[in-house]
Amino acid sequence: MRRSNKAALVVTAVAALSASAYGVSAADMGTATVNTGSTVAADSVSWNHGTAQANKRIMERFTSEFLPTGDPALAKQFLSPDIVIHFAGTTQQGRDTYLGIVAANQKAFPDLKWTVEDMRAEGDTVAIRYTMTGTHEGPFAGYEGTGKKVHAESMAFYRLAHGKIVEERAQLDMLTILQQIGAIPTA
Repeated sequence: MRRSNKAALVVTAVAALSASAYGVSAADMGTATVNTGSTVAADSVSWNHGTAQANKRIMERFTSEFLPTGDPALAKQFLSPDIVIHFAGTTQQGRDTYLGIVAANQKAFPDLKWTVEDMRAEGDTVAIRYTMTGTHEGPFAGYEGTGKKVHAESMAFYRLAHGKIVEERAQLDMLTILQQIGAIPTA
């Protein structure tokens, strides 16, 4: 076997092991083939697609396991210690900050539920469209609990590196929530 083919096999094997650690199958990545020269090519799907699919699987677990609980042990699995969070014109940083935001939301809406309506992945980024529902029972955006039900849409873009979320850009329909709790009059 030529030396260049050995390197290609090692790269292919490492990629397959990395993907399997995140639950990505060979079908998700495409079938790698070794050319007679020194390059490796995917038959139908690029490695970028394999990364996107691995990241999507991580986010599926994040939304089904971490978001409903806010469990700090799970946060360590999914969130980088230095995660950067962009929301409502602010930028914040750190896993502890993220956990604080999740805890405050759970206090404000004890029955808070995030439903994934759509999820798309490309490269290192996963976009998710959510529906948020809950009952306003605690402080939120400067307003004490009202007992009113809320239902709002949200979108977030997550950037992942090494299997963890390193950046989140979120857009929650705050106007609708504030109208539903009576903080802002409806038109």
